[in-house]
This record gives sequence, structure tokens and C-alpha cells, in this order.
Amino acid sequence: MSENLDFVYDSLFLNQMKKRNISVLLSGAEQVGTSWCTLALAQALNMKKNKVLAVDGNGSLSNISSYIMLQNPCYLEDYIMGKKTLNQLVIAYKNRDFNFLIAEPGNKFLLNEPIGRIQLFSQDLQILAKNYDFTLVDLGADINNNNLSLLQIAKDVIILCSEESVDLIKTLDLIKYINSLGFDIDCKIIVNKVNSFEDGYKVYERLNRAIERNGLNF
Repeated sequence: MSENLDFVYDSLFLNQMKKRNISVLLSGAEQVGTSWCTLALAQALNMKKNKVLAVDGNGSLSNISSYIMLQNPCYLEDYIMGKKTLNQLVIAYKNRDFNFLIAEPGNKFLLNEPIGRIQLFSQDLQILAKNYDFTLVDLGADINNNNLSLLQIAKDVIILCSEESVDLIKTLDLIKYINSLGFDIDCKIIVNKVNSFEDGYKVYERLNRAIERNGLNF
């Protein structure tokens, strides 16, 4: 993970509104399922009569857009290039209370943007999030300065892991890294790709013991 902490620090967010109900989904390991989890969480929240926005932070969520048959998708790259506003890119799924912002498949569109552009994106996303009860941002396993800058506008970060030992090590490394940044953010864990709740809870207990041994805030 990058040691160059060139983030959009709070000094650039002095005029920001208070944090909205924005959640960022991350994983320390590849192929853990952040995109499917984002979709499942969004569906569950919408079924509870919440207005939900799912944001494709790295081009992975768009890979499943064909499965949910989004009509006439438009892409976040048009916002980055200044062609459209975020509000113009919102796609409705099934009903007007379940919306998406989709990036082009596989395009890590935030990765190489200047930090000022990330700031503008963060500001506009906060404004848009006022219209929703929950906003879920899928960043997947792209752990870079630009993406992690978005943690500063989030209420919490949801970290996905699996029961694989190598994934647990990567997840612990990610938690250590987030701790080192000093962001004021709540962290949650979802254990994915397990056979039962009991198996998932055992994985969580292993991870929690490692967090306590390392003296991490979580």
C-alpha cells in the first residue's frame, strides 16, 4: 500500500456539510465480492423502503449491470470529463428510489485524477447523497490515495474478507493502514464466501483477536 499520504485532508473540506449516510465498501483482497455485496445491501435497504444510491467507484459494479438489466447506462467518465453533472448520470433501477452511478467496465476512473478533481467529486457526491437515505460506494480492492480520500466524506467503511488465510492477512493489513490515516470513520466487517453464519463468525473472531493483539481501533 502507498506510503505517500497525499490525501484530500480535512483542510480542503472546511466548508463541507456534515457527513451524510455514505458507506464505502473496500477489500484488502481481490475477488471477495464487494460489487455483489454492494448490490445485495442496496436491494435489502430498498426493500425496507429506503431510497438508495449505489456508486461504482472502480468499474467493477458495472460488470454486473447486465445481470440487473440497467437500461441505457451512462457513465461516470462523462462527469470526470465535464460533460455531465452527477445528477444527470443517475440511472433508476426498478423504481425511482433505487438508483445507480455506473463507471465504464474495468475503468478505474478515479485512479489517475488530480486530487482537486477528487475533491470536487466528493463535494458533488455529498450534495447528491442528500437525496438518499443510503449511498453505497463500491471501491473494491483499489487501495490508493484517490479512492481512500473518499473515506473522509463517509459515515463508515465496510471491509469485506473471506475465510482464506491470505485474505485475512490482507484484511488485517488494510485495517492497520486505515488506522494509520487517522480518519474519523466507523469500520465494519462482512465475512463473505462462507458456508454458514457460524463459519463466518469464527472468521470474524479470528480477525477480531488479531485486531486486539495489534492494538487497532475498530
